[in-house]
Amino acid sequence: MQPDGTVVLAADGCTFRYRRPRPGALVVAIVGHDKGQFGTATLDEISLALKRDRPLELFIDARKGVAAALSVSEDWTRYFANNRADFIRVHVLAGSKVVQLTVAIAQHLSRTGNLIQIYSDPEIFEARLASLRGR
Repeated sequence: MQPDGTVVLAADGCTFRYRRPRPGALVVAIVGHDKGQFGTATLDEISLALKRDRPLELFIDARKGVAAALSVSEDWTRYFANNRADFIRVHVLAGSKVVQLTVAIAQHLSRTGNLIQIYSDPEIFEARLASLRGR
């Protein structure tokens, strides 16, 4: 836990940073390759945020994410399918085609409709995030 309340998980070339810009919103920044080295901890942090605020608007900044193992992708897909009603929207900024495709597959397989919005343009993602301050 950082002094500003940011939670950081780091292991084996991958880092997750969780911060709450306001109640009802969570920003997760992912850097590196998630090979499953965190077990359930990455999703557990989101579940903790849901205990505080429900429904939650989730922003995932994966512009520096390299890839995710198939098992990790399956866990995230299942998580969103099982918790769809707990989210207002899930915004995902993909920095590579691999990450974009992985998220698109998870979006489809989770059968959550328009819940997950995928961005390839950081400016649009940042504008959505900045709009939180106006609410």
